[in-house]
Amino acid sequence: MIYPMNPATQASLRTVLLLAGTLLCLMVAVWPLIARGARRRPAPNSRGTYSWRLSAFALLSTAAFVAALWMPPHQAPLLQLKPDVQPPIPLPAAGAIGPGTGIAVTYADGSGGMGCTAGFLVRTDDGDTGVLTAGHCNKVGEQSKVSMNPGSIPYTTVGRFSRTVLEGERGEAHDIGLILLDSDEVPRTPAITASMPVTGVADELQLGQQLCKYGMTTGRMECGQITGVSESKVVFLAASRCGDSGGPVYLLTNDGAVAVGIHIRAGRPNDPNPGCSTPATFSVAELVQPWLTQWGLTAVTS
Repeated sequence: MIYPMNPATQASLRTVLLLAGTLLCLMVAVWPLIARGARRRPAPNSRGTYSWRLSAFALLSTAAFVAALWMPPHQAPLLQLKPDVQPPIPLPAAGAIGPGTGIAVTYADGSGGMGCTAGFLVRTDDGDTGVLTAGHCNKVGEQSKVSMNPGSIPYTTVGRFSRTVLEGERGEAHDIGLILLDSDEVPRTPAITASMPVTGVADELQLGQQLCKYGMTTGRMECGQITGVSESKVVFLAASRCGDSGGPVYLLTNDGAVAVGIHIRAGRPNDPNPGCSTPATFSVAELVQPWLTQWGLTAVTS
């Protein structure tokens, strides 16, 4: 049985063979000088000595070099460079999850994710706490992970999607999702941006009313008149940007805010789909009251 040679021994032997070959070549190179001096003082029975010694040295040199070159060098393990850590989706720092908090959604299938805004806090019939947001922030049928920025990296996981409805982007096509928080230890606040209390849920809207929204990308409250109301949607003139999706839409009152809907899309009069490079001038919200009834939820008020 042939046992593999230890890498350190292999490297040492290779060095010795190369050194021996070098010395032998050197001797072959200088031997004619030595032999020339020897001819001046010939010794008895010295005929043919130079010839066979030169041949022997040449053979030994060749053998040493061949052995050294044939022997595979010991390769040190390659330095494993850690891949660059991809920065998470940029989110504003927040001390608690609640209406207006920026959230990072990591798709359950590993295909990526997106940044959105958390909507109103709700409570299920089982007593669990959840957060409403836009359905297009998730992939239908997936329990994608949701995180928030506590002011440091890594982000804090707050929960996972429990329900996702995404029927399209036009007309009455529904677009809403429900995130269930992991536990009671997740910091939360029912107040919009942790400062404006939510006092109830609106059950009636009128054209011309002032409606407001908050999104993490816009980073401020934007308000405008209601221009359209349907059974499940409300359209109002408020600026919006990508990342505001899922944020709270509400009526301002003297006591705080009344929950109305979840921001789902936006546009411009001559460009209903302006993309993310240009701020939209009108916003569309999915009304929350029908979903509170359908899913057996209760809005958490301040």
